[in-house]
Amino acid sequence: MVENPGETLHADAHKPVNAPGLIKAEDDANGLPVAVRLPRRQAVTSIEDQWRIDDEWWRSEPVSRLYYHVRLTSGQCLVLYHDLIDNRWYRQSY
Repeated sequence: MVENPGETLHADAHKPVNAPGLIKAEDDANGLPVAVRLPRRQAVTSIEDQWRIDDEWWRSEPVSRLYYHVRLTSGQCLVLYHDLIDNRWYRQSY
């Protein structure tokens, strides 16, 4: 049974879906990811794809990111990005 089916929902009652999470990553001299901590260190064995997004440059908080679809030594695939504005790495789930 649904509790309070007539209750009004508020925008602040919801959490974003698939929000990126801060991750520890190591990169090489060219800025390419070579390892991540998930929580233990795993090397990146290959970069399957990469792309860049530069958006909302006209706003006070523009977006400038380099995305990487990588394969780790465990065989796991992962999408991560390097935020070029705050110089941090994030994991993105879809």
